Amino acid sequence: MKTCLNCEVEIDGKDGENLCPDCEVIQMESERKDDRAKAARIRRRELREVYASLGLKGVRGSLGGVYWE
Repeated sequence: MKTCLNCEVEIDGKDGENLCPDCEVIQMESERKDDRAKAARIRRRELREVYASLGLKGVRGSLGGVYWE
């Protein structure tokens, strides 16, 4: 019998499986969040480059956020 790497519960699975089903779900959800955050950073960077090439400057609004003028 093997044990889960995260919660150390005994698991019965194939070779190469090192997480229990509950921990696998948690890990998949956190990876999705990381992917979405990375995509958002890339989008912001691309928009910033486009606006800067048009001669616009980013300005912080009084309620937060950035607008371009």
